[in-house]
Amino acid sequence: MEYYQDDKEITKAEVKSIFSKNEEVYAHWKKANTKDVVAGIALVGEFVGVFWATSELLNDDPSLSKRDKAINAVGPMAGGIVGAVVGLIYMNSASKSRRRAILTYNKQLDDQTTFRIEPITNGAGFGLALKW
Repeated sequence: MEYYQDDKEITKAEVKSIFSKNEEVYAHWKKANTKDVVAGIALVGEFVGVFWATSELLNDDPSLSKRDKAINAVGPMAGGIVGAVVGLIYMNSASKSRRRAILTYNKQLDDQTTFRIEPITNGAGFGLALKW
């Protein structure tokens, strides 16, 4: 993913630093990081399951029939499929949490103005001034 502040590209560490200043935004960001870890673990489980199932199917043991090899591969393959599904769900959820953090951060910027009105006094009396 690429992150930008105005038109300048920033690193993920800089985004984390900016978001850590707002509790609500940072909570969404931390949830996304946690979901990324869960997704990574699930995807590692998926690779292990598929590798294990493949090794069961390609087993050279002459005492095992093709049926026995297929039966031995069902469990690891099912684990691999479950790992893939869980990993994809959590990756999608992490992406949504990151998007929510960014939108929450951007929403707080919409309320800020680039100028302010301040009361002033001088020799001529009282007045209002626009300051940028």
